[in-house]
Amino acid sequence: MPKRRTIYINARFLTAPLTGIQRFGREVLREWDNMIQEGAINGSQFRFILLSPTIPSDMPSYRHLDLQIMGRLRSHLWEQISLPLFTRGHFLINLGNTAPAFKKEQAVSIMDLQVWARPSTHSFFFNRVYGFIVPRAVRNARTVLAISNSTSLELEKWFQHPTSETTVTCCSHEHVLRTPSQPDCLAKHNLLADNFLLAVSSLNPNKNFLAILQATKEADIHIPFVIVGGTNPKVFAGQGIDALPKEVIHVGRVSDGELRALYENALGFVYPSFYEGWGLPPGEAMQLGCPVISSHTSSLPEVCGDAALYCDPADVSSLAAQLKRLVNEPALRDELREKGKKQIARFSWRKSAQRAWQAIEACL
Repeated sequence: MPKRRTIYINARFLTAPLTGIQRFGREVLREWDNMIQEGAINGSQFRFILLSPTIPSDMPSYRHLDLQIMGRLRSHLWEQISLPLFTRGHFLINLGNTAPAFKKEQAVSIMDLQVWARPSTHSFFFNRVYGFIVPRAVRNARTVLAISNSTSLELEKWFQHPTSETTVTCCSHEHVLRTPSQPDCLAKHNLLADNFLLAVSSLNPNKNFLAILQATKEADIHIPFVIVGGTNPKVFAGQGIDALPKEVIHVGRVSDGELRALYENALGFVYPSFYEGWGLPPGEAMQLGCPVISSHTSSLPEVCGDAALYCDPADVSSLAAQLKRLVNEPALRDELREKGKKQIARFSWRKSAQRAWQAIEACL
């Protein structure tokens, strides 16, 4: 019997807080583990080892993916020095938007190119580090995966990497269905079903939180606007926001079950982000039957299709007009819910994992 070929996977992303990048990596690994179990990936031909600098605090349980802790370095130094040395002579899969800059036998997955598209949203140091690593990793890799067609086009724009040489994997959103809903959170915040708007925001100016507040005021909306994210509304003071309007309820961080209940019971979900490599929250909202207002920028039209109301994130009046429509037209909300179900059915984490594996297997 021929010896199994060892394939290494850069699992440093498992040690980071859960964002869209980590969600993609975790869901793809979950599906690959299932595909090995089902025989869709030949487990007798390939052995998969996850490499990490430390033990992840919430390590998933896999049947066919082994975890190995190695190296004394941490962060980017581990990834740029320890990882390529340890995997010399072996193929390496990177799912976390970064990779060893000079390794050739590897697959690189690019989630977004915000450092190039909107450099002001990151620190000088962050931009310099990623500005050095990512173009070289893309140039040297055997295969490049992009999270969206938008990101694929940006790879061509910024790095001259042809779209014909990039595999677009897409993301999905059905992970929100795994967590039971916790509707008691509505009573905790004095909310009534179908009588509040929902947004997810953070300190990052790219999320355009200020536009939400300005548009709410301009639209003269008198129902609660629930903001999820952050720990204290005072964190928004750095964006020129000294006090939240009385209609705005800042609930801070919530559990997955509470977020599901908010999606399921909100009148609509608002996402005026300037730039997204994919944009999971609008898709999660549609998965749970929540009408969406989204920016018309970057990848968001790929996610939402014809199932959302679109606004210009740089034009507060554009967002205010869509807020008025969503609040005042019940039939429109019903139409968006139905369209959302059809749009979101186009995606699945299994499809994403299959696309990624097919591109990688072709290199092996």
